[in-house]
Formats: sequence, structure tokens, C-alpha cells
Amino acid sequence: MASLKDISRRISAVKNTQKVTRAMKLVAAAKLKRAQTATVASRKYASEIHNITMRVSRHLGSRAPLMWQRPKEIKRIDLIVISSDRGLCGGFNENLFGQLEEEILTASHHDISIKLFVVGKKGVKHFSTKKYDVETPPPGLEENEAITWVIDRIIDRYKKGQSSGCNAVFNKFVSTSRQEPTFWNMLPLHKRGSGKERNLEYLYEPVRKSVLDFLCRESLVTTVRQAFLESRAAELAARMLAMDNATKNAEEMVSHLTFVYNRARQEAITSDLMDIVGGAEALK
Repeated sequence: MASLKDISRRISAVKNTQKVTRAMKLVAAAKLKRAQTATVASRKYASEIHNITMRVSRHLGSRAPLMWQRPKEIKRIDLIVISSDRGLCGGFNENLFGQLEEEILTASHHDISIKLFVVGKKGVKHFSTKKYDVETPPPGLEENEAITWVIDRIIDRYKKGQSSGCNAVFNKFVSTSRQEPTFWNMLPLHKRGSGKERNLEYLYEPVRKSVLDFLCRESLVTTVRQAFLESRAAELAARMLAMDNATKNAEEMVSHLTFVYNRARQEAITSDLMDIVGGAEALK
């Protein structure tokens, strides 16, 4: 059995760790409130910009190269993967990576190759180590700059025929206790049937033929930005829960170690008393 001094040191170490996890939980909770508000508020805009693009596309037809065109053969798909830069957030990254690797394996069985555009240090480390085809934004870019870089790359590859389409892969924020690994279609954008919108006449500024291209790009940028917001809120929620669980586990460990300490102390006192009684009997 460990000495009383060792047990006391361990109790002190666990209590110090508990202070850190409690502080991290409070920080994540404070940041989560702002991130959740921003995420929920921007969902409607992201949905509306996509709907506007679809309505205009119905009227103009297939004039935008980013709109749906049935490929003769799907050989390569691009994936934008959004992970976290830091750990200590439970299974936030692992759940996403596990589901994504299953999809990559399924695609490989159909002779479809996957190229990953990974954002987040955890994702870069994970997929680079496993020798996937990975490309990352240049270091030092702000979030908006990273979004622009990714959008430019996937649009360029799609227009050149180097990919048949693109999906965004991230953890969607559902609630503080639930984050869902999600796949969002990015390219090609889908035109949805025909309706009354085809008979409407819009006013276009500055040039009619460039409006749909602009809207398509804006829809892609907004979708990726929304995915970043969803992932950020989901990460903070996962970290808050992970730190809350860690704090509770530390409390249980302190309670257990205190019990062990008291039992060892009692045994030590009993042993000392027995020595004293034995010595007194020996003197008689």
C-alpha cells in the first residue's frame, strides 16, 4: 500500500486537476452561449441564400457551370473536413473521423477516390498520418481567408473536371448534449424541377449572365461558413460536457483517495498502538 504522504500528494494533484477542468468547463460554457446564438441566427440566412440561388436557376436554366450536370462517371469526390484545433472535447473529432473513414472505404469499393481539404489541426494530423490525399489551407490564414481558399480550390477543380463534386463534413450543433457528424452537399448545386418561378422576370444588375455565377459562389461560401459555425458551437458543447464529466470523475477520485488515506492512517495508528501495548507487556 502507498504511504500516507504519497496518497496525500495524489489527492492534492487530483484536486488541482479538478480546478483546471472546472475552469475549462466554465470558459467553454461562456463561449458556447455566444457561438450557439451566432449559429442559430445564421441558419436562416444560409437557407435563404440557397433558396434564392435555386429560384434564379429555375428561371435562367443551366447557365451556371456549378449547377447540377449528371456526370458520365464519378471517379473523384472532394471533401471539406472541419475538425478542431484542440483536444479535450470528448469524442468530438473521433466520431467524425470514424464515420468519414467508413464513407471513404465505401467509396473505394466503388473505385471512387477521395481528396480531403482538411481544416483543423486534429484533422490534419489524423488524416496525414494515415496517408490520405490531404490538402490544407496555408498556415496563418484567418477563418474567412481559409474559407475563400477552400472555395476557390473546389470550384477550380470542379470546373476543370478534376472532381465530380464536393461535400462538407463536420459536426453539426443540435443541442448542448448532442452533436451530429454531418455531410452537406456542396457541388454540384441542384436545380429543383420547374415551377411558377420560371415564368417570373427578374431585374439583373449589373449583367444578367453573371448573376447566377455570383449567387452560386455566394451560396457555397455561406454554406461553408455555416459549417464552420456549426462545428465551433458543437466543439464548445462537447468540451463543456467533457470537462463536466472530468470534474465529476475527479471529485469521485478525491472521495475514494480520501477513504484510502483515512483507512491507511487508521491502520498506521492501530499498528503504533499495538507496538506500544506490546512494549508495555514486555516490560512487565
